[in-house]
Amino acid sequence: MAKKSSKVNEPGVASYQKAPKTVQEILDVEINWLNEPLNRVATFRNGLGKKSFKRLKEVSGLDNNTLAAALGVSAKTLQRKEIFDAIQSEKLYQLAELYALGNTYFGKEGFRRWMERPLFSIGNIKPIELIDVSEGLNLLKAEIMRLQHGIAV
Repeated sequence: MAKKSSKVNEPGVASYQKAPKTVQEILDVEINWLNEPLNRVATFRNGLGKKSFKRLKEVSGLDNNTLAAALGVSAKTLQRKEIFDAIQSEKLYQLAELYALGNTYFGKEGFRRWMERPLFSIGNIKPIELIDVSEGLNLLKAEIMRLQHGIAV
């Protein structure tokens, strides 16, 4: 009887990438730019750059069409934009806040799944369908806060 090898062919080190959990990490900006309300106003007026957009896209896993709809522009405009205007910069910030909160509570992949699943507590709507309106973002943040504090629907 031949002996079977019990050798395992798995990598010795697992690659683990921590999900960004702050708005500053997601938008890849200096902490001083966003930590105070008046600094945020100035930052939004000056406009967030393409680097912040690309970072949010990477963290969120959203495609250009979804992000374009959320920002109220066309996908073509996103390709040409180097600096976003005040309204779009503010929306990028709000999306980053949502993803920071969601990644912290659910983890990166868990939050992506949560965003795609219809929720009874918000009328069986998928959360991703609410990101184009500020009030929708506020509703989603409130929903995550309720979950964090164990408040049932």
